[in-house]
Amino acid sequence: FDPRAFRWALTMKLAVEEINSRADILPNYSLGYKIFDSCAYPLTGQRSAVAVLNGAIEQESPMCEGAGPLLAIIGESGSAQTIVVSRILRPFGIPMISYFSSCACLSDRREFPTFFRVIPSDAYQVKAIAKLLLHFKWTWVGVVRGDHEYGRFALQGLLKELEGTGVCVAYQEMIPLLYERQRALEIIRIMSHSTARVVVVFSAEGELTPFLRDYMEQNVTGIQWIASEAWVTASVFTGSEYYPFLGGTIGFGIRQGQIPGLREYLTTVNPERYPSNALVHELWGALYGCSLSSSSLDSHLPTCTGRETLRVQHSAYFNTSSPRISYNVYKGVYAIAHSLHNLIHCTPRKGPFSNSTCANVRNVYPWQ
Repeated sequence: FDPRAFRWALTMKLAVEEINSRADILPNYSLGYKIFDSCAYPLTGQRSAVAVLNGAIEQESPMCEGAGPLLAIIGESGSAQTIVVSRILRPFGIPMISYFSSCACLSDRREFPTFFRVIPSDAYQVKAIAKLLLHFKWTWVGVVRGDHEYGRFALQGLLKELEGTGVCVAYQEMIPLLYERQRALEIIRIMSHSTARVVVVFSAEGELTPFLRDYMEQNVTGIQWIASEAWVTASVFTGSEYYPFLGGTIGFGIRQGQIPGLREYLTTVNPERYPSNALVHELWGALYGCSLSSSSLDSHLPTCTGRETLRVQHSAYFNTSSPRISYNVYKGVYAIAHSLHNLIHCTPRKGPFSNSTCANVRNVYPWQ
């Protein structure tokens, strides 16, 4: 369970509720939503996309009566999942706004005509990393990437940027999508024995976490890490146990912003208030290492009351001091809201469609 990703989902919920309470955006209209968990895995993301298109409705949370059609999707976080979902949505003309998928490959409008994002393409990040290496005169470096399009295209982009600069790549290694400890130890051995003491890592937080655990277990130090935006600001790597190994890590973070009321909103989410929400129960288990269930499967865990107080150390969920990905989610929801607002308040004979017409507000299509 990823508390940080759950915070992103709650940010979407907050943004929708905020818009629905405003009189200046979509007056007399209410946005609805349904949240699916891809588990940061392309196949699960594919199933979720199909479920969305089929109008899957859970028994415990039926859709509102008179709910409109699916008009847009906020997601995905990982580029690999986004590529799969975007291809499924393409024939239906459903726009998808991603808050964290930065793969340069997604900028291909012919292949992904309905894809949009509120995060810069990696094409800019690799240019910045190349300039960073040149600035510090780091001319002998290693590269480690994840086994997905994000890692592959980022590596290709970086190698292209480094052509003719005098910066050479000592090794290129790949962390398997399905984590294999033996393969990870091979990569760590290469890193520790290489004369290149600078390593650029294009990886997502999820796959990098077990890799770093094995890295620390091998007690490898003296490496300068260059982190991609996917993990450079991840709270999970700011713990004191990581400092001897990751201290001094450099990377380019996503622009941050402020979300009014987010911190207070997060404090309202607890098992006592949402007793039937399985994800809230999982959140509590992840934060406190306890169980709200009396199941024999959880008998080894201490029991939670559901009224525990969120603490500073729960930063993976509770860190709102400089929201970056959460702010992107927030912007994505508002982008959809403003688009719908403009569509509904279109001036007759000055519309964006054929013969300067406007959309029929009683029958809006996703492609509009």
